[in-house]
Amino acid sequence: MTVDLTSRRRRLKRLALAATASALALTLAACSSGGDASPGSSSDTGTYTLGLQEPDSTINPLTTSDYNAMFIVGLASEGLLSQDAKGKLEGRLADSWKASSDGRTWTVQLRDDLQFSDGAALTSKDVVATFDSIIGKDSQSPGKSSFDGILQSVAADGASTIDFTLAKPYADFPYLLTGSNTTIQPAGFDAGANWAKQPVGAGQFVLTKYSAGQGATFTKNPDYWDAKDVELQQVDVKFYADEQAQLLAFQSGEIDQIAASPTATSTLQASDYTETEPYFNKFDGIFLDVTKAPFDDPKVREAFALALDREEIVKTVYGGAAEVGNDTTFFPSSAIQPKGLEQREQDKAKVADLLGGRTVSFEITTLDAEKALAQVVQQQLEAVGGFDVTLKVLTSAQYYADGDDTPWLNAPVTITNWAQRLPAQYVDLIYRDGAVWNASKYSSPELEQLTDRYESTTDESERQDLANQIAEIEWTDLPVIVPAFASSSILLQKRVTGTFRSGQDFPGGFDFRGIGVTAS
Repeated sequence: MTVDLTSRRRRLKRLALAATASALALTLAACSSGGDASPGSSSDTGTYTLGLQEPDSTINPLTTSDYNAMFIVGLASEGLLSQDAKGKLEGRLADSWKASSDGRTWTVQLRDDLQFSDGAALTSKDVVATFDSIIGKDSQSPGKSSFDGILQSVAADGASTIDFTLAKPYADFPYLLTGSNTTIQPAGFDAGANWAKQPVGAGQFVLTKYSAGQGATFTKNPDYWDAKDVELQQVDVKFYADEQAQLLAFQSGEIDQIAASPTATSTLQASDYTETEPYFNKFDGIFLDVTKAPFDDPKVREAFALALDREEIVKTVYGGAAEVGNDTTFFPSSAIQPKGLEQREQDKAKVADLLGGRTVSFEITTLDAEKALAQVVQQQLEAVGGFDVTLKVLTSAQYYADGDDTPWLNAPVTITNWAQRLPAQYVDLIYRDGAVWNASKYSSPELEQLTDRYESTTDESERQDLANQIAEIEWTDLPVIVPAFASSSILLQKRVTGTFRSGQDFPGGFDFRGIGVTAS
């Protein structure tokens, strides 16, 4: 199994910045409607302005790994499903979705009378073509990794029904349909073309103008399936060089939103903005190569984990916008939370006992975006004693460099950021023996078997028991230390009305239904 590391590098950069709705709620068969967003004021002017950085490459909905490009595509395109703010699945182009009795086939039924912005009907053939492009042998889509080993084939059953055939039962499969690069494109879409020059989509807005170096203009799509709930008549996008430029634009009232950050909240007056509900969007995992000294010794791995002051990490590295982690990959917002594990806390006496008078020397390798965490980890380890730690901080390009010796997968200790995924996805990607991103070189047949059983059942009690066992193995074996789960939110101008259904990202479908802007 191979991976396009250039795409991976860009994707991780985008994921660290993206606001990601991360709660999981098991919904195996459902229907939904235009729903429950708070309505805007009747005096809405209908133009919402947001700031992005200009996409770093030609925009291709199926292959882009740039968050800014995904946002632009997401305004004009639509996926089958999305997640609301609490992680509940909501149908978008899909009217219903249901698993077969053996869990090996998921059948999705499209809504009636769907169409693209060019007037062409959107049918099952477009869905099949989109997913064939994502999972194909020669696919360059970053979204392919989510379906590897899970999705075997996609087939149309008439004009509005699609059958997804799986390699194994996978109870959470519908959540994969909310992932990156899964917006539906017309069959025959030219993957080599620049989408921005001839944009066609089935989203809430239509891209009417794209100006390189300046921005883009979107107008409301009158043929969107839920057009009645889209109050905005226009969305204007302005390109800025960096986050500081966006902050200045927000201060001046030029744009309507900005990502919350310690810099933003300390610069702005709290009375001048409203803030969306925070949601967990990533963890920064510390990966230990368990096949080589000193981390082939479980005692050293445990000593490392117990030397960390996680509360201090949350405070100093994340500015309080995080929750303490406990060395498992179950996000705090996951519908199923592991039970029975003791929360790890700094324990200097236990560290000394585990090390038995030894001084363990090693180097932490990471990328510049993780430098702050790496420095705090280094300081905490050396302050506790028994550790001699050096840092190697690389650029993103160096860290995710192509080749078999790429640092992020081969250095003895690495710190890498991971956006929210399903618990089973993490096992498949970073714990399973031979997984392409298994930087710790760890393997556990028991963990893999438990995970397969977890995804093959829909019984909530059984899934809870399996989650407990999965988390206990991750916690005990410690190939990956998870000190904290970061959260994110968005700051809005006071003139913005309504409530966003989810984070402004691909799991949430870049959803602006119910949002308005009052007259200044």
